[in-house]
Amino acid sequence: MLAAHAAVAIENARLFERSRELSVVEERNRLARDLHDSVTQTLFSMSLTAEAAASAVERDPEAAKGQVESLRDLARAALQEMRSLIFELRPAELESEGLVSTLEKHIEVLRRITHREIDLREDAYLSQPLAVEKQLFRIAQEALNNAVKHSRGRIEVELIVRDGRLSLAVSDEGAGFDPDDPQIRARRLGITSMEERAEELGGELKIESTAGQGTRVQLGVPLG
Repeated sequence: MLAAHAAVAIENARLFERSRELSVVEERNRLARDLHDSVTQTLFSMSLTAEAAASAVERDPEAAKGQVESLRDLARAALQEMRSLIFELRPAELESEGLVSTLEKHIEVLRRITHREIDLREDAYLSQPLAVEKQLFRIAQEALNNAVKHSRGRIEVELIVRDGRLSLAVSDEGAGFDPDDPQIRARRLGITSMEERAEELGGELKIESTAGQGTRVQLGVPLG
């Protein structure tokens, strides 16, 4: 009997370590994708803009000035994106502080980095198992990242529990997009990641977006 218990304990430890390794790989792949999708493309644009400015310095100083201003804006955008990614490398304090506190800290850092208006509305949320809160936080993190990158207006996060159902929503006042467009979905791999996490939670992810009217990402999960 002791041998059987020991075997179960060893197997559980092995599975836990395997799960941790997979999480590390998943996070590494996500960061690599984000670097490629944002920072790398911004740096490439900076290179082209710098070349254009250099060639226009003597021929058209006014045009060169405009290119240098564009280069400045691109550099600021790249710096902002890198700060955001570096922050995401920090382990979230979900285990010790819970989802609401961790989400509040994440939003506060985003406010400082992006100088954006981001509000959190929480109502009747009760702590969930750590594995569930990790998935909820990652979905909120991905939705916030998209909102910051693709919108310029106010962003609102809602975490509400009513009638045995949890609702997590991130809304923005951006330009909006067609969530059913396969080309857009291919470029925004984060959508697929959020849908997969929602499915693992036994919930459903809905994306409501219209050109010129912003975007709302909403996750619904039954509790209990």
